[in-house]
Amino acid sequence: MISQAFQHCHGLGPVKLRQLAERGVTSWHDVVGDPDCIPAGLRSAVVAECQRSLQALQDDDIGWFVDRFSPGDKWRILSQYHDRTTFFDIETTGLELDATITVIVCWHRGRLHTFVEHENLDDFLSLLDDVELLASFNGTSFDVPRVLDGFHIPSLPCPHLDLRWLSHHQGLKGGLKRITSRLGFPRPADLHETDGEMAVRLWWDWRQRQDQAARDHLIRYCAADVLMLVLLSQHLARRQDVSADDLWAHLPASPATPVATQSTDRRARFVQSMFGGASPATLRTRRRRRR
Repeated sequence: MISQAFQHCHGLGPVKLRQLAERGVTSWHDVVGDPDCIPAGLRSAVVAECQRSLQALQDDDIGWFVDRFSPGDKWRILSQYHDRTTFFDIETTGLELDATITVIVCWHRGRLHTFVEHENLDDFLSLLDDVELLASFNGTSFDVPRVLDGFHIPSLPCPHLDLRWLSHHQGLKGGLKRITSRLGFPRPADLHETDGEMAVRLWWDWRQRQDQAARDHLIRYCAADVLMLVLLSQHLARRQDVSADDLWAHLPASPATPVATQSTDRRARFVQSMFGGASPATLRTRRRRRR
C-alpha cells in the first residue's frame, strides 16, 4: 500500500497518475523496474524519488515518509505502520497558552498507559523514547506544542501524524466526536455529555476537593478519546487490527460514585472563571456570528 504513494513525486499530478495506472504502473517497484514508463521530461526526478522511497522503506525510516509524503498520501504511512503506532491525547487546565497538562493517555503496544500530573506525568517521557510513530487528533496545533513546552524539550523524539488532517483529506471534517459519530463508533453512555470544558472542572474537583470520582471520570474520558483514535485510524488506514469490543475492554471502569452534575448557572460561572474569553462555547458563538 505505501509503495503506491506517488503524490510526493515532482511532476506527477492526477492526470499523469491516472495515465500511469492505466499502463499498469502502480508502485515504486514498477517505476524502478521500467524507467521508460515515465515520460522523458519527468523520468530522472521520478525514478530517483522512487528509489529514495524504496530505500527509506528498506531502512524502516518512518520519519522520512512523514516528512516527505503529500497530505493526501499520509494515510498510507498509517496503513504500513499501524501496529507500531502509538496514539495519545492530553487534558489541560484550560485553553490558554500557559495551560498545563493534567492527564496524558496513550495506546502503546496493545494497552493503555495513563500519566497524571503530581503522580507520574514525567514517566511519559520514558514511554515517548519507545514510540516509533506518534498519532493524535489536532495534536499539531494543541497536544504536541503543550508537550514540548510542558516537558521543556525542543522536539519529539519520534515522527508524528495528525489524524485530523488525514481525516480531512478523506472527506471527514470536524472534531473527533463528530467524525467518529458519523462513522458509527459510539462512546459509552456516561461520556456523552463530557467535553473539554467539563474535563477542566473534573481536574479541579480532584485537586481541590480530592473527588476520586472526578479523577476517575477524567481519565476514563481521555482514554475513550484515545481508543476512538485507534478506531478512526483503522478506518483511515483500511485496516482492522483490533475490534471495537476488544478495544473498549481496555477502557477504565466508570467511577463507582457518579460524578456530580452542575446547574447551568454554576457550570457557566466555572467555564467563565477557567476559560475566560477563550471558552470553546464562546468561540463557537463568535464563529457563527461571523458567517
